[in-house]
Amino acid sequence: MTQQERRHIAAGLAHGLSYAEIARRLDRPTSTISREIARNGGAHAYRPDRAHRATADRAHRAAPAPARAAGRPREATGDEIVEIVEIAVRSGMPRMTARVHVDLLLSEDGRRTPPSSRPRPWAPTTPPPAASPRPAPSWSASSTT
Repeated sequence: MTQQERRHIAAGLAHGLSYAEIARRLDRPTSTISREIARNGGAHAYRPDRAHRATADRAHRAAPAPARAAGRPREATGDEIVEIVEIAVRSGMPRMTARVHVDLLLSEDGRRTPPSSRPRPWAPTTPPPAASPRPAPSWSASSTT
């Protein structure tokens, strides 16, 4: 949000406009205006310059976490992966979602692409049986009545 938009918010509040009306005039969602005002003192204490400085201060994040220790962490065993998936399922997560999350969690860089896929302990090791041909439906063109 720009400093000019923050000044428009302050002017709108001073004129008694609703959050929805301020949002409409700024072409912003009402929730954005509501959060901006709540984050910066509320409707009666909102000051645009102070809000702009506070937002800039909040934008400065702490230093990133230190890198992992040298060397590669050990690979999780199939039993450990299955156990983690089961814990997630018991907590209410759908099984497929739990599998994907665990796989991403344990991947080296937090993503997977087809070439980097590896066998999963829960995946079947044999291909599924071939489907048998379906019989023609009774309403097909071959049946005449």
